[in-house]
Amino acid sequence: MSSIDNIQSQRKGKATAPDERSLLKQEALINGLQRGEAAAQEQLLQQYAPRVFKLIVRMTRNSQDAEELTQDTLLRAINQLHRYDPTQASFASWLHRIAYRLTLNHLRRRPAPALSLDAPSIPRPVGGGPSADELTSLLSEALNHLPPDELTLINLFYYDDLPLSEIAFITESPPGTIATRLHRIRKKLYHIIQKLKQQ
Repeated sequence: MSSIDNIQSQRKGKATAPDERSLLKQEALINGLQRGEAAAQEQLLQQYAPRVFKLIVRMTRNSQDAEELTQDTLLRAINQLHRYDPTQASFASWLHRIAYRLTLNHLRRRPAPALSLDAPSIPRPVGGGPSADELTSLLSEALNHLPPDELTLINLFYYDDLPLSEIAFITESPPGTIATRLHRIRKKLYHIIQKLKQQ
Protein backbone atom coordinates (compact mmCIF):
# COMPACT_ATOMS: atom_id res chain seq x y z
CA MET A 1 0.00 0.00 0.00
CA SER A 2 1.47 3.38 -0.97
CA SER A 3 1.77 6.22 1.52
CA ILE A 4 -1.01 8.06 -0.33
CA ASP A 5 -3.38 5.09 -0.05
CA ASN A 6 -2.45 4.67 3.60
CA ILE A 7 -3.14 8.31 4.44
CA GLN A 8 -6.36 8.36 2.43
CA SER A 9 -7.57 5.21 4.15
CA GLN A 10 -6.93 6.91 7.51
CA ARG A 11 -9.20 9.74 6.42
CA LYS A 12 -11.95 7.62 4.84
CA GLY A 13 -15.28 8.66 6.22
CA LYS A 14 -13.98 11.69 8.10
CA ALA A 15 -15.04 14.28 5.53
CA THR A 16 -18.77 14.61 5.48
CA ALA A 17 -20.78 16.30 2.78
CA PRO A 18 -22.72 19.29 4.03
CA ASP A 19 -26.46 18.73 4.34
CA GLU A 20 -28.98 20.74 2.33
CA ARG A 21 -29.91 22.97 5.26
CA SER A 22 -26.31 24.03 5.89
CA LEU A 23 -25.86 24.75 2.17
CA LEU A 24 -28.95 26.97 2.24
CA LYS A 25 -27.62 28.80 5.31
CA GLN A 26 -24.26 29.25 3.60
CA GLU A 27 -25.96 30.61 0.48
CA ALA A 28 -28.07 33.02 2.58
CA LEU A 29 -24.91 34.20 4.36
CA ILE A 30 -23.10 34.85 1.09
CA ASN A 31 -26.11 36.68 -0.39
CA GLY A 32 -26.36 38.81 2.76
CA LEU A 33 -22.65 39.64 2.61
CA GLN A 34 -22.97 40.63 -1.03
CA ARG A 35 -25.78 43.00 -0.10
CA GLY A 36 -23.68 44.45 2.76
CA GLU A 37 -26.08 43.36 5.51
CA ALA A 38 -24.76 43.90 9.04
CA ALA A 39 -26.43 40.70 10.26
CA ALA A 40 -24.55 38.65 7.64
CA GLN A 41 -21.27 40.28 8.64
CA GLU A 42 -21.97 39.45 12.28
CA GLN A 43 -22.78 35.86 11.33
CA LEU A 44 -19.51 35.64 9.39
CA LEU A 45 -17.63 36.80 12.49
CA GLN A 46 -19.48 34.45 14.84
CA GLN A 47 -19.43 31.37 12.63
CA TYR A 48 -16.10 31.53 10.80
CA ALA A 49 -13.71 33.87 12.63
CA PRO A 50 -12.87 31.35 15.40
CA ARG A 51 -11.92 28.66 12.84
CA VAL A 52 -9.85 31.08 10.78
CA PHE A 53 -8.14 32.38 13.94
CA LYS A 54 -7.35 28.82 15.04
CA LEU A 55 -5.59 28.07 11.73
CA ILE A 56 -3.67 31.34 11.75
CA VAL A 57 -2.58 31.22 15.39
CA ARG A 58 -1.17 27.72 14.83
CA MET A 59 0.78 29.05 11.87
CA THR A 60 2.04 32.25 13.50
CA ARG A 61 2.17 31.17 17.15
CA ASN A 62 1.33 34.78 17.93
CA SER A 63 -2.20 35.77 18.95
CA GLN A 64 -1.82 39.46 18.03
CA ASP A 65 -0.67 38.59 14.51
CA ALA A 66 -3.44 35.99 14.29
CA GLU A 67 -6.12 38.51 15.28
CA GLU A 68 -4.93 40.98 12.65
CA LEU A 69 -4.62 38.32 9.95
CA THR A 70 -8.07 36.95 10.82
CA GLN A 71 -9.57 40.40 10.26
CA ASP A 72 -7.63 40.74 7.00
CA THR A 73 -8.89 37.32 5.88
CA LEU A 74 -12.53 38.13 6.56
CA LEU A 75 -12.29 41.54 4.88
CA ARG A 76 -10.61 40.04 1.85
CA ALA A 77 -13.29 37.34 1.68
CA ILE A 78 -16.06 39.96 1.75
CA ASN A 79 -14.32 41.97 -0.96
CA GLN A 80 -13.72 38.90 -3.13
CA LEU A 81 -17.02 37.07 -2.74
CA HIS A 82 -17.46 37.21 -6.50
CA ARG A 83 -14.53 34.77 -6.76
CA TYR A 84 -16.06 32.12 -4.49
CA ASP A 85 -17.23 29.04 -6.40
CA PRO A 86 -19.31 26.67 -4.25
CA THR A 87 -18.75 23.85 -6.76
CA GLN A 88 -15.03 23.83 -5.94
CA ALA A 89 -15.05 23.91 -2.14
CA SER A 90 -17.03 24.82 0.93
CA PHE A 91 -17.08 28.41 2.09
CA ALA A 92 -14.99 27.42 5.13
CA SER A 93 -12.32 25.85 2.90
CA TRP A 94 -12.29 28.95 0.72
CA LEU A 95 -11.77 31.13 3.83
CA HIS A 96 -8.98 28.80 4.96
CA ARG A 97 -7.30 29.21 1.57
CA ILE A 98 -7.36 33.00 1.93
CA ALA A 99 -6.06 32.76 5.51
CA TYR A 100 -3.34 30.34 4.44
CA ARG A 101 -2.09 32.65 1.67
CA LEU A 102 -2.16 35.81 3.81
CA THR A 103 -0.43 34.10 6.72
CA LEU A 104 2.29 32.53 4.58
CA ASN A 105 3.01 35.92 3.03
CA HIS A 106 3.18 37.43 6.53
CA LEU A 107 5.49 34.68 7.81
CA ARG A 108 7.82 34.85 4.83
CA ARG A 109 8.75 38.34 5.94
CA ARG A 110 10.24 37.10 9.21
CA PRO A 111 13.13 34.65 9.57
CA ALA A 112 12.57 31.14 10.89
CA PRO A 113 14.72 29.80 13.75
CA ALA A 114 17.67 27.80 12.47
CA LEU A 115 18.70 24.35 13.57
CA SER A 116 21.47 22.55 11.78
CA LEU A 117 20.62 19.00 10.87
CA ASP A 118 24.19 18.47 9.69
CA ALA A 119 25.84 18.99 13.08
CA PRO A 120 27.81 16.00 14.35
CA SER A 121 25.91 13.64 16.61
CA ILE A 122 26.81 13.34 20.24
CA PRO A 123 25.73 10.03 21.70
CA ARG A 124 23.19 10.28 24.49
CA PRO A 125 23.87 8.32 27.66
CA VAL A 126 22.24 4.90 27.67
CA GLY A 127 19.26 4.64 29.95
CA GLY A 128 15.57 5.26 29.92
CA GLY A 129 14.17 7.22 27.01
CA PRO A 130 12.38 10.52 27.37
CA SER A 131 9.04 10.62 29.15
CA ALA A 132 5.80 11.39 27.34
CA ASP A 133 5.95 14.98 28.65
CA GLU A 134 9.51 15.35 27.39
CA LEU A 135 8.52 13.97 23.98
CA THR A 136 5.58 16.37 23.80
CA SER A 137 7.91 19.23 24.66
CA LEU A 138 10.46 18.07 22.07
CA LEU A 139 7.78 17.80 19.40
CA SER A 140 6.48 21.27 20.21
CA GLU A 141 10.01 22.67 19.98
CA ALA A 142 10.68 20.76 16.75
CA LEU A 143 7.52 22.19 15.21
CA ASN A 144 8.94 25.67 15.86
CA HIS A 145 11.81 24.82 13.50
CA LEU A 146 9.55 24.02 10.54
CA PRO A 147 8.96 26.62 7.86
CA PRO A 148 5.41 28.04 7.82
CA ASP A 149 4.15 25.94 4.89
CA GLU A 150 5.30 22.67 6.48
CA LEU A 151 3.92 23.63 9.89
CA THR A 152 0.59 24.43 8.28
CA LEU A 153 0.38 21.03 6.58
CA ILE A 154 1.02 19.32 9.92
CA ASN A 155 -1.63 21.47 11.60
CA LEU A 156 -4.25 20.96 8.90
CA PHE A 157 -3.76 17.20 8.74
CA TYR A 158 -3.08 16.20 12.35
CA TYR A 159 -4.69 18.92 14.45
CA ASP A 160 -7.60 20.05 12.27
CA ASP A 161 -8.11 16.50 10.98
CA LEU A 162 -8.82 17.67 7.42
CA PRO A 163 -8.85 15.19 4.53
CA LEU A 164 -6.13 15.42 1.88
CA SER A 165 -8.60 16.75 -0.69
CA GLU A 166 -9.47 19.76 1.47
CA ILE A 167 -5.82 20.46 2.32
CA ALA A 168 -5.08 20.24 -1.41
CA PHE A 169 -7.70 22.91 -2.10
CA ILE A 170 -6.46 25.21 0.66
CA THR A 171 -2.79 24.93 -0.35
CA GLU A 172 -3.45 24.66 -4.10
CA SER A 173 -1.42 21.43 -4.36
CA PRO A 174 -2.41 17.96 -5.61
CA PRO A 175 -3.40 15.45 -2.87
CA GLY A 176 -0.51 13.15 -3.83
CA THR A 177 1.94 15.99 -3.31
CA ILE A 178 0.41 16.71 0.10
CA ALA A 179 0.80 13.05 1.12
CA THR A 180 4.43 13.02 -0.01
CA ARG A 181 5.20 16.28 1.76
CA LEU A 182 3.60 15.03 4.98
CA HIS A 183 5.80 11.93 4.82
CA ARG A 184 8.93 14.07 4.34
CA ILE A 185 7.93 16.45 7.12
CA ARG A 186 7.47 13.55 9.55
CA LYS A 187 10.98 12.35 8.70
CA LYS A 188 12.32 15.87 9.13
CA LEU A 189 10.61 16.20 12.52
CA TYR A 190 12.16 12.91 13.60
CA HIS A 191 15.65 14.20 12.76
CA ILE A 192 15.01 17.55 14.46
CA ILE A 193 13.82 15.76 17.60
CA GLN A 194 16.92 13.57 17.58
CA LYS A 195 19.12 16.70 17.44
CA LEU A 196 17.12 18.40 20.18
CA LYS A 197 17.45 15.33 22.43
CA GLN A 198 21.23 15.61 22.12
CA GLN A 199 21.31 19.25 23.26
